[in-house]
Amino acid sequence: MADHPGPSGVNKQENTAKNTENQRAVDFFSEKFDPLAVLYSDKVNLPHSKAKPYDNLAMWNSKYQARENVPKKTKKTDQGPAPQRNWLPHQLPVASKKRQRIEKNVFTRMDAVQGPLALLRKYVKEKTRIKIVTRNDKGVRGYCTAFLLAFDKHFNLALDEVEEFWKRSIKTKFTVPTNASGTGDVSMKKSGNHVQVPPVKTKQISKNTEECQRYVQRMVMRGEHVVLICALLENT
Repeated sequence: MADHPGPSGVNKQENTAKNTENQRAVDFFSEKFDPLAVLYSDKVNLPHSKAKPYDNLAMWNSKYQARENVPKKTKKTDQGPAPQRNWLPHQLPVASKKRQRIEKNVFTRMDAVQGPLALLRKYVKEKTRIKIVTRNDKGVRGYCTAFLLAFDKHFNLALDEVEEFWKRSIKTKFTVPTNASGTGDVSMKKSGNHVQVPPVKTKQISKNTEECQRYVQRMVMRGEHVVLICALLENT
């Protein structure tokens, strides 16, 4: 008499067949794949464990269509050099030279000066002794003779070997310093930070006026003190 499986053996076979059927239903590569079973099962093995989850099919579909619509990059083929425009000779760019900035100073401006100031440049080059009439806040103060070293358009003058003559009132508050003999020839020696004062000679020409004279080796005269400039004649 053949042995027949009991109720427990039948149940095991049924459970095994049911499990096999469920595994095939959630297997993406099985012929019996059941999408609905996959949605409700918690034992699904994804083909790609790092696949991005979506909330619904609409989101997946939009991403999928967007990826499908991207044009594929085609391999570049050797088509030779790109066409170039043929420029005419007069259409070609002109090579420009970098401009060198000319350094300007008093001497370069003196060389480029024109007009009446050109006479001053002539006096500088020919070392002509000139006469400069000077002024103060009230009128003509006096004059001086000197050699011109440099000048600018404002008539600021750099002078050499200056002989200065001017007149002033004896009643002035600041008198010209004189020595003990009263000759008016006085000089202060340089001591410490004090600058040597050129000696001044004075001569009374009227009751209230005296004439002063002094020699200065170098002097810079502001243009606001200049009345006129002329060449000094040899017999004057």
